[in-house]
Amino acid sequence: MTTATTFTELALIQPLLARLTELEYQQPTPIQAQVIPSVLAGRDVIAGANTGSGKTAAFALPLLQDLYTQKHSAKSHNSKGNYVSGLILVPTRELAKQVADSIKSYAVHYNGAIKTVAVFGGVSANTQMLALRGGTDILVATPGRLLDLISSNAIKLNKVKTLVLDEADRMLSLGFTEELSD
Repeated sequence: MTTATTFTELALIQPLLARLTELEYQQPTPIQAQVIPSVLAGRDVIAGANTGSGKTAAFALPLLQDLYTQKHSAKSHNSKGNYVSGLILVPTRELAKQVADSIKSYAVHYNGAIKTVAVFGGVSANTQMLALRGGTDILVATPGRLLDLISSNAIKLNKVKTLVLDEADRMLSLGFTEELSD
């Protein structure tokens, strides 16, 4: 298998390529070159890489491309209700904010077509519930807050197409084993 040396070779769509150019991303990192084609091909992926290696882009770019393509296809239908299409679980509120901000930045040329919401403890759940009204395309959540929102019927996960466990090892070491098994 040949490893891509440009983002164009990864078969990303133009809005994402334009944004990567604006962000001055020169070429895919090894984790991006390995993960993006597999995710775009619909394969399940387990990957690990060091902090700062481009993991967020490795899972976010194909997720954004898939959602954008779905929304612009003839088969697309918008579900009513508090549904989620892509779920990203992270161990901390800081990482939830960072991942959501990165996704929003990558999707800037989507002109608001993709809704991304971050939910985490330490702040009012009511504000986060309001942000989830009508559903969201991508939900970035800590395990505890996700369970709170599920138990209060604020979100429904039966439409989730993509699940990402970001820093799963850290979630386990922080004691989220029970929450992840729920």
